[in-house]
Amino acid sequence: MSALAPFPGTAFFHKGQRSPVISAMGKRLVAEGCGKYREGPGPVWTEVDQQSYAAWQRKLKFAGADANGIPGKTSWDRFRVPKAPAAPTPAASGGRVASPVPGKGVTTAYRKKGPHWSLGYHTGADYAAPKGAPCVAVRSGSIVRSGNDGSFGLFLVLRVGGFDFWYCHLSERTVTRGSVKAGDKIGEVGSTGNATGPHLHFEERPAGGGFGSDVNPTW
Repeated sequence: MSALAPFPGTAFFHKGQRSPVISAMGKRLVAEGCGKYREGPGPVWTEVDQQSYAAWQRKLKFAGADANGIPGKTSWDRFRVPKAPAAPTPAASGGRVASPVPGKGVTTAYRKKGPHWSLGYHTGADYAAPKGAPCVAVRSGSIVRSGNDGSFGLFLVLRVGGFDFWYCHLSERTVTRGSVKAGDKIGEVGSTGNATGPHLHFEERPAGGGFGSDVNPTW
């Protein structure tokens, strides 16, 4: 099976959470002989997932609170299948791009602390650029969600494998659904929502993850 995602945080694993990460986890648990599923694992976190993961933790000789069935970073890192070496970036085919805003670099870093952010830190990386500057797909994938949020303004969600890339504060959305290739224009920089000036707020989460499940944006 494919490699599991990097540890998404303990808060990610709660009843009703839906994500391909959970489905992949269940399949791996079955392969490890720890699965307690009657009908096979699914993409939604349930008590059976917790029981199955607890069996994996006990297999690692964890005990007590360390074997409660909620993944922690230590057990998750040992649980993951090692990733295959990343393929070289194809220059002609555009397998990935250097920046979600071509020619622009990060102006506000991920996890920068500050009282004006609701979680006390910056949940993504900002790319300051003039209004109307193109925003492109960093990898080939699918636009699975678009909308207008009070904080993020106009946004798009690009799903690539087990992760979602959020493009926020857009002025325009060029694509709102369907498959896109790396480098395709999908929107334009804006300052919609809670923004003090035109920029792209670029955030990465495990697929289906809610606000606060952010990880360091890499592709």
